[in-house]
Amino acid sequence: MKPFYQKSGITLYNADCRDVAKFVKCDFIISDVPYPDYYADEYGYFPPMFLNDFSCRQLIFWSAKAEFPLDYTAIHIWDKVTGASDDYERIFERNGQRRYRVFNYGKVNSSVSAQFTRDVWTGHKSQKPIKLLRRLITDFVPAGAVIFDPFSGSGSTLAAARDLGYQAVGCEVSAHWCG
Repeated sequence: MKPFYQKSGITLYNADCRDVAKFVKCDFIISDVPYPDYYADEYGYFPPMFLNDFSCRQLIFWSAKAEFPLDYTAIHIWDKVTGASDDYERIFERNGQRRYRVFNYGKVNSSVSAQFTRDVWTGHKSQKPIKLLRRLITDFVPAGAVIFDPFSGSGSTLAAARDLGYQAVGCEVSAHWCG
């Protein structure tokens, strides 16, 4: 399969992640998989059971309200720092430590919030802050590891990996978000 983009250790496929997962080699997975309770029809929700085929450590963003369908070793919290007690997402750690952590980073859902958090707004409804992804990579991913993001969306994981000098492979089914 030919990559849509490949430069400076970052590879992006405009393809279904289940196809790329058959051949990708990685040491760590970080991904914001589609949730069953958040734009499920638009994002084409399916249970991310293919992640069970990977024995590497994983950090998987997940809805604050829906049941997580996979086994895990810890649940971390991304507090979106909005002042509302229920504005958070869970980050499930798989094949890793049992220590739970909280990460306080403002959400990026407009050009104003992006400016406030010193981030970039792409227009993606489920965009994650690049600063948060940099922190997760710095805190969890060993030096020299190859990161796989099977649901790249706005590209925050790939941008953070590039910024920190990691190799990363991403997938995105929407050509709009690849460009």
